[in-house]
Amino acid sequence: MLRYNLIMLAVGGLTLAAIASGEQADAQSGQALVFAEHACLEYGVTPGTRTFERCVNGAAKAFDRGEPDLAYAEARVARASREACRSSGAATSTVGGSACADGLTKQ
Repeated sequence: MLRYNLIMLAVGGLTLAAIASGEQADAQSGQALVFAEHACLEYGVTPGTRTFERCVNGAAKAFDRGEPDLAYAEARVARASREACRSSGAATSTVGGSACADGLTKQ
């Protein structure tokens, strides 16, 4: 009986450790979020839009993984989608064409 209890305790602990580590993988450090916001703002992504939120989330994950080139690529994609909307003359429902850009960068 003691052996069974110890095995079940070990299995339960490993399960909890696996769940906790999976949740931490999606967490973003404060420093990565600051760098990500700066990168997205630097590339002219409009704050308060879904495009900005996607840009920040993607860039922050890249900064946390130690991939700053990928983080800045996220910001460049957001900027390119905004420029594509402006050059196409697409009708937008918000200032700066963010609704059009939101559609182009949807993941």
